[in-house]
Amino acid sequence: MTEALTRRLAEQLAQIDRDFDRHVGEVQRFMRQPSVSSDSWGIQEMASMVADKIRSLGAECSLVETDKHPIVYGYLDAGADKTIIFYELYDVQPAREAGWIVPPFDAEIVDLAGHGPSIVGRGAANSKGCLIGFLSTLEAIQRSGHNVPVNIIFVVEGEEEIGSPSLPGFVRENAAQLRSAECVYQPYFGENASGTTIVYLGFKGMVCLELTCEGGDWGGPRERDVHAMHSAWIGSPAWRLVQALASMKGMRDASEATTIPGFARSVRPPTPEEVSLLNDLKNSFDEAVVLREQGDAKCFKWARLGGVELLKKYLYEPSLNLNGIASGYSSAGTILPRQAKARLDIRLVPDMEPSQAVDSVRKHLCDQGYEDIRVDVMQAYPPSQSSLAERPADALVRSVRELAPGPVQVWPRSAGAAPHYLFTKGLGVPLAFGGLGHGGKSHSANEYVTVEGLRRHERGICGFLYTLASL
Repeated sequence: MTEALTRRLAEQLAQIDRDFDRHVGEVQRFMRQPSVSSDSWGIQEMASMVADKIRSLGAECSLVETDKHPIVYGYLDAGADKTIIFYELYDVQPAREAGWIVPPFDAEIVDLAGHGPSIVGRGAANSKGCLIGFLSTLEAIQRSGHNVPVNIIFVVEGEEEIGSPSLPGFVRENAAQLRSAECVYQPYFGENASGTTIVYLGFKGMVCLELTCEGGDWGGPRERDVHAMHSAWIGSPAWRLVQALASMKGMRDASEATTIPGFARSVRPPTPEEVSLLNDLKNSFDEAVVLREQGDAKCFKWARLGGVELLKKYLYEPSLNLNGIASGYSSAGTILPRQAKARLDIRLVPDMEPSQAVDSVRKHLCDQGYEDIRVDVMQAYPPSQSSLAERPADALVRSVRELAPGPVQVWPRSAGAAPHYLFTKGLGVPLAFGGLGHGGKSHSANEYVTVEGLRRHERGICGFLYTLASL
């Protein structure tokens, strides 16, 4: 970064501090507008709010209508040499969980033990804090009297929490403009509970499946639920589905092993760069922090593994998760239900493809005698991966290391899933994902972002934009 750019960055960081109280209020304002994609609650209102906020920056912006929810699509011409895609989501998960300490759409500031003043509510960490933090950072740069250092294509969708069904078509239709970008950038609260900032270079893919077992030729009631006394001689779809699910996993102590033949074929080993990154984590990876952040779990599945070998299990093996089972009564009642359903998610690693995973599940069920169980694909997308050899990832890591309040780790990927493959694989546009700041409990009661974490997050965004512009 040149001396002039360094001086300008310092001016922008000071402007963020001067404007920060207003930035906090903006995050609260957007969080107070519900935008639940699964039932469309508040979606149109939120899309319009995001578009208006982008237009206030002097950008062109429109709502691209889809079969479901609109995509906010805009362009800010800053007269810069480089252009980035800013990808983010404005939709959130429902907030029906018990245990909220404040109403989930009130966005109150609460003094959380161990974290200090924090904005608590649905969307704080995933992802309205990041979305509005980015837009507020651009506003601060402009208020200081300067242009934003890169041109920006805005792609903000309202369907990420339901699998981004409209995004592939949108990317195909706008490929010419999107392909011209230096990178796709999604800021994220990267600091964990111990103050270490983690930058991820990629994401696993995901397949979500719904399995349905009903009464049919194999047995079981076909027209309606029947009295439980008939379970003495009529087969149970619920038990049949449970047995089918059990055939997919081998259990020993707390460990799990997926027993579907061919499930992990096409999995590639770590690249030399990834091996080097894993080795760098030998002395800094803190297993206790991970357990504490995941609901205060007692231990990992693999009791004898730790350190880098545990990370390899986490990052380089596909997983099969049972999200839930639904059948019959969940309270008092005695019936033999005619139908049972289960939701599964599969996390894919390079070089797995979604169709391969789905085929392996269907074939396994047929081979085990459960050919009657229907398998519906609810959402599916492959992994995405970037490298430190690419300028955007390098710029992000440099800027995080420059501004982070504590240690920085670079992980080959996250075990989460996101539709970045549409840009990285479909368009050849590299990914920059991550940033400063701390938030947590996404998709759970008392989701939060710390107030000071939001400030650091905005400072990190500013640092990335100026670092990328200088390379």
